[in-house]
Amino acid sequence: MSAKRNTLLAIAAISAAAATALAAPASANTLFDSQVLGEPHCSDAGSFCTTEQRNAGNNYAAVLQFSADTTVNQIGLWSSVGGDQDIKFLIFDSARNGGSGNLLFSQTKSFANNDAQAWLYTDAISFTFLAGHTYDVGILGNGRTLTGRWIYPNDLTQGAVTEIGHNANFNNYELPTTGDYAGVSPWVQLNDNGAAVPEPASWALMIVGFGLSGAALRRRAALVAVAA
Repeated sequence: MSAKRNTLLAIAAISAAAATALAAPASANTLFDSQVLGEPHCSDAGSFCTTEQRNAGNNYAAVLQFSADTTVNQIGLWSSVGGDQDIKFLIFDSARNGGSGNLLFSQTKSFANNDAQAWLYTDAISFTFLAGHTYDVGILGNGRTLTGRWIYPNDLTQGAVTEIGHNANFNNYELPTTGDYAGVSPWVQLNDNGAAVPEPASWALMIVGFGLSGAALRRRAALVAVAA
């Protein structure tokens, strides 16, 4: 009985490990962070950084160019939140470089009042920015205010992503629009947090665990049948 019990415990442990490996995503990877790129240059000659408050229904947004296809699983915008409110994370095909200006992505999340600036993040997404294309990326809120931060007049590049110093302006929370391009680079972050897709070793572990579980169940059924 002790050997049988140990076998069942081992099977349970393998199955649990397999399930954990299956669900665990890859490590987070920040693909682009204009705050990290921009803050060190706030005091450069000809440059400056500032916070800017916008009222409900309008906000400035980053304009991003891509030199390679880039898939992100999370987008962050740096802002305080004036009053409890719903915030829309938006991606437009930028009209800055001849694009359509069409809305490509929208996700709405509720945020509590927070006077301190912090990263506001989307839930998990999967969006691919295409090489050679330009996009407007930002947020709109329906509460009192949003207060972000930007640098003037720098372009900021990290890997395949360049934020050009010609911000978009978003308007109309209910039916968002983009345009009215200006000359700053707001803080934006693009992350690849990995998908919950198992590696080959995880698949192997999962198969072994499930196989052992199935074998144990078949053996138990056979013993019951013999006893009957």
